[in-house]
Amino acid sequence: MRKPLSRAGSIAYLQLSNVFFAATAVFISILSDRFDGYFTSFCRFLVGLAIGFTELRLRKRPFKIVKIRPWIGRGIFGAAGMTLYYLAIAYGNPGRASLFNNSYPIFVAVIAIAFLRDRVRLSTIAGLALAFSGVAFVLWDGSAASIAADVVGLVSGVVAAVAYHFNKAASLTEDPIVIYLGVCCVGLIATAFSVPQALQLDSRSLILLVVAGLGGYFAQICITIGLRDIPTTEGSIHTFGKIPFTVIAGAIFLGDAITGRFVAGTALLIAGLIINQMGAKKKPAAPDGETGLTQ
Repeated sequence: MRKPLSRAGSIAYLQLSNVFFAATAVFISILSDRFDGYFTSFCRFLVGLAIGFTELRLRKRPFKIVKIRPWIGRGIFGAAGMTLYYLAIAYGNPGRASLFNNSYPIFVAVIAIAFLRDRVRLSTIAGLALAFSGVAFVLWDGSAASIAADVVGLVSGVVAAVAYHFNKAASLTEDPIVIYLGVCCVGLIATAFSVPQALQLDSRSLILLVVAGLGGYFAQICITIGLRDIPTTEGSIHTFGKIPFTVIAGAIFLGDAITGRFVAGTALLIAGLIINQMGAKKKPAAPDGETGLTQ
């Protein structure tokens, strides 16, 4: 029988996942001078597909789909969200792209209230107000950042929120690895047109693409392990650490500018996400292998 991790051990895994996510975003940004977000997404899906099928084989699990609608919905919106996120990195910078992409919980709440008739809580209203204020601060922070890249990053968050609801439905009947493979299959088909860019590959870019793919995969593994043995609400709050981690990494390794309004907006967004998360009902930790929506 598996021995549960201590609270400190769980938090350590969650912070390690944040480091992996930040590193992956920086690698994708470095590659953007040669490849666009479509090709880097294609490579990420390809690596994910290879690892996923290998994991299924090692665990002796079948590739079986019980209910096709939530599985394909998760695949379509999950792949679209990831591709848009990589495009936002390529045309902007990893810090801003990660901030907007990881704003998806506020859109999850909006969708739940508007379309799923969830009960409106005071904490949800307060959290959304803070979070949207933070997004506005970042969008108009006075920097020379590309507005188009920011919009693409924000749209990736909206799409990821839709994917979240499909993932929630799919996780009731599907193997989590099979759910993840659905994202990779759809994404691979949707971005296949970018394959000719492979002619520009050299040893350096090939290594970076593989490392980025592995980084994304191991980030998923760490977040799954980290969320297993602590309350989901507490664990989710720690996952927001990927936002400042990526911003700081972009500033150190890529020279990305950080303005005062950007810092204030990031703080407001994270505060809003935490308030919204703390007001939600506590749910059991995700089952082994379930990766949620993280990139």
